[in-house]
Amino acid sequence: MKSAAWIRIATGCTGKVQRKLLRFAWNGRKTIRAFKKRQKRHEPFFPAFLMLSITNRCNLKCQGCWVEQTREPQQLSMQQIQAIIDTAAEYDSRFFGILGGEPLLHADLFNIFSDNPHAYFQLFTNGTMLNEPICSRLAALGNVTPVISIEGLEEESEIRRGHKDVFTRSLSGLQAAVKAGLFTGVAASINKRNFDQLVDEKYLHYIISEGVHYIWYYIYRPCGADPAPENALTEEQIVRLRQFIVDQRVKARIIIVDAYWDAQGRAVCPGAMGISHHIAPNGAVEFCPVIQFTGAFLHRDAANLENIFQQDKFLEKLRHFSSQAGRGCVLMDSPGELEAFMRQEKALDSSNRDAYDELKQRRPLLSHDIKEHEIPEKSWLYRLGKKYYFFGFGAYG
Repeated sequence: MKSAAWIRIATGCTGKVQRKLLRFAWNGRKTIRAFKKRQKRHEPFFPAFLMLSITNRCNLKCQGCWVEQTREPQQLSMQQIQAIIDTAAEYDSRFFGILGGEPLLHADLFNIFSDNPHAYFQLFTNGTMLNEPICSRLAALGNVTPVISIEGLEEESEIRRGHKDVFTRSLSGLQAAVKAGLFTGVAASINKRNFDQLVDEKYLHYIISEGVHYIWYYIYRPCGADPAPENALTEEQIVRLRQFIVDQRVKARIIIVDAYWDAQGRAVCPGAMGISHHIAPNGAVEFCPVIQFTGAFLHRDAANLENIFQQDKFLEKLRHFSSQAGRGCVLMDSPGELEAFMRQEKALDSSNRDAYDELKQRRPLLSHDIKEHEIPEKSWLYRLGKKYYFFGFGAYG
């Protein structure tokens, strides 16, 4: 097995990538402090981080995906994206998750990165379009970390993604990113089908041997036109996933990321805490990517972004509702109550399908709030990070 992640970063990532990563870590600390101060002082609200789905175009059509591709593709314009980044900077927020569809299909993607050298971007991609020239351009910029979605090994990737050779192509993109000296991650949405493949030390050893620096584990949330709810995790699997993450954090030579639990192992929701919200390709300002309802859409110039966060009460009410409903994922745990809330608030459907009907058809599924099985972090580094750096805002107090 290769050396520890921080050694691989120091020896494998370019100097510029390392400097931008350190700046991100420093700015992230400032972002969290500024966010906490605003919350404590009851100052105008603005999330610490924003997730931007910049296009609904994609070269794949995956089972359980919430992104609806349209005949006329929808995407955030460069003007909108730049206005979002500029507005966020006024609140000391400089980190953005860049999602799609497949964000590499957005014509202005590299302009977004190059025009904003003081921002840091996490590029969520299926990896099939990554190659050496693209990765070299990203490394020259330094302020982008690609996180490549791998949903299983060869057979499972084909089933989940709907195309042959997806695993091989994604792996090729991953290898190009590592070779270029990028700070490189992989993401995995864990369901019943891929659980045994991906929640396994052998898989961690494999991606470490490929030079990967971090892995982000998600819990599968059935969504979209082909949700496949039968693949949702059982309670026993959710507990096993949490235990695996906690155990591997003290032994595996890779950074392991999650956004589900605090340092004590209690369930959290970044949307309910207000730490992160989502903007869809059609300009909908949403609670999170999978809850496709909104109170308002961005204007062409996105000049109304602050007004949406601070004057439109939809998100504020949804944060309160979600916190009262429980500590887990309100979409998974309480779809009936969520539907009633959306109808009461006359929320706008931002899905390009019929999100109201989908919500009506949903049945409760377990998310990550398993109260009788709360597993605290073992790693002192992760405990400190989660307590002071990312979570711990008293949102559920």
